[in-house]
This record gives sequence, C-alpha cells and structure tokens, in this order.
Amino acid sequence: MRLIGVVLSLVGLVVVVVGTFSGCGSLFSWNGRHAVLAHALSEGHTTHELVPVEGRRYTIGIQVVFDREGLQSRDGIAVVEAKMPLVVRVKDASGTTRAETAGWLDPNEPPNVLYGQAARESMRGPMPELAVERLVGPFTAASDAPLAVDVDLGPDRIGTAHVVERRLVIHDDAWPPSIRNAFIAAGVGATAFVFGIALVVVGWFKRRRTPRKRGGISASDVV
Repeated sequence: MRLIGVVLSLVGLVVVVVGTFSGCGSLFSWNGRHAVLAHALSEGHTTHELVPVEGRRYTIGIQVVFDREGLQSRDGIAVVEAKMPLVVRVKDASGTTRAETAGWLDPNEPPNVLYGQAARESMRGPMPELAVERLVGPFTAASDAPLAVDVDLGPDRIGTAHVVERRLVIHDDAWPPSIRNAFIAAGVGATAFVFGIALVVVGWFKRRRTPRKRGGISASDVV
C-alpha cells in the first residue's frame, strides 16, 4: 500500500507542477478573448444574431483580410493603405444599444490594429494573415435573450489593397481549452497527490500496529 501511495503522490506532484506552469503560462499570454463564432461579411448592411450566455462578457471583432501580393513594404513591414466606413451596433430584443462604434476601418489609425504586417516568406510555418481588426465592446450579456449585431461596412475608399475576406468574429471571456484543461489536470494531480499521501500514512500506521516477529515467533506468542 505504501509503495502505491508513494508512486501515486509522486505522479500527482509532477502533474500538479506541469499543469500549473502550463496553465499559468497560457493564462498570462491570453488576451482575454476567446473566439466562439465567425460570420462572413459583405459590403453594405448585414445583421447577425448572437445568442449569449447570461453574465458572460462579449467582444465583437470586425476583420478585413488583405492580399500581400502587390503591396509595398517599408523596412520589411507591409504597407497597407485602406479606408472603409464602418458602423456597428449591438442591440437587445427591446432595441436598446448594448455596444456600438462608428468611424473608419483603417489599418493606419487606432483603435484599428493591423496583424501580420511583419511576416516574411523566410519564416517557418504558414504565413499569417494580413488583416486589420476593429473591436466593439466589451459588453456583458444581461440575459440569454438573442442580440442583434448590425454591421454596415462600406467599400474601400482608397482601393490599392486587394481585399481577400471580410468577417465578423464574436469573442467571449471564457477560458480557452488550453488554459482550462491545464488547470483541470493540475486539480486531478493534486487529488492524486493527497490520496497518495493518505495511503502512505495509512500504510505506516498499519505497519506500526503489526506485531514484529523475533526468531519466527511474534512478540504476542511469548508468555
């Protein structure tokens, strides 16, 4: 029993350490958003439904992906010139606006963010997307009633960058599987460690209470 307890406690301790470090590492590098749904967008006005989880925070991302071919670069950084009018409103069933934004989807103007502009063909792995993103929110779902996401995305007023794809991405604040699974593993390891220590203690007490034999005769046999 003690041997099983020692092995179980050691394995549990290793799992706790690995799970904790892995979970904390993923948590610290996490941006707080977990993509749960994506819709393709087209130019003009579109409406999409969001069925939320009550009490969860959501962020809407409007993304436009560009083709790298034909773009100029400056100091190894791709230069994207684009300017698209954008209006986004998130409304509940009563018509109340929960979150909104209006302005230009422009890779060179905050709060828009351009991703993948420093990527090069010489880098390992597939080339990341060259995409600009505008975030709307965050906002907290007061109930599980469906929300309407109205998007009005106009055409590019400059037109020098070829648009590959337009999309709407819905994020929530739930932990992604990489973080959740790591902490679950750490919890399982902690349980195994405690159970293993308990087996070691029980085995030790049992051995202490077992009469020792001397010369083949136990101490209880001596009168």
